[in-house]
Amino acid sequence: MRRLPLFPLGVVLFPGMPLQLQVFEPRYLRLLEDLAEQDPQEREFGVVAIREGSEVGTRRVHSVHSVGCAARLASARSLGERFVIRVMGTWRFRLDGIDAAAETPYATGLVTPLSEMRGSATRVAEHAREVRRALETYATALNGEIPPLPEDPDELAYTVGALVPLSIPDQQELLAAATTEERLVVARDRLRREAGLIRATHSLPFRRNVGDISPN
Repeated sequence: MRRLPLFPLGVVLFPGMPLQLQVFEPRYLRLLEDLAEQDPQEREFGVVAIREGSEVGTRRVHSVHSVGCAARLASARSLGERFVIRVMGTWRFRLDGIDAAAETPYATGLVTPLSEMRGSATRVAEHAREVRRALETYATALNGEIPPLPEDPDELAYTVGALVPLSIPDQQELLAAATTEERLVVARDRLRREAGLIRATHSLPFRRNVGDISPN
């Protein structure tokens, strides 16, 4: 079990995927100060998706999802009283609890790193091909093109989660899948569903680019 500073957000971060954030709350500015004192390779905090509540405003965070992703700080740029930071998702974890003894203004989680298990090699290869075909169908429904896709099956599934405008529960299901095999099946099924919805409703979803997310 490890201790990891937590940053609840209204988005899901995936391993290998970038994320841009605006930081302005005093407790998270303090987090940036604490990270700055560490070795660059150790400047990590945990991103957990909010289940109930909100990032800012009167409705604070009441609960978060139990599986999150560690974020390594890549850069920070000052904008007066706030910072724009860019992070990269690194490893998944299970949130086991909150460290009540941590004397920090932000929450410090007690987390267990989750291993990346593949499952059946044959089915992983088969499902990866299905995901690629589903992405082509989805792109056709959007009248667009898909970007170059990674060869690694896990990266492929995580790219679907980051690029396709899925709901938080759908993204969370991708992140929390126990094996690559299961994750690819979730990605394939969600792509097929989204393509079907586009064809049925003749409307396009909101599209975002990986690394261009500013939820605060």
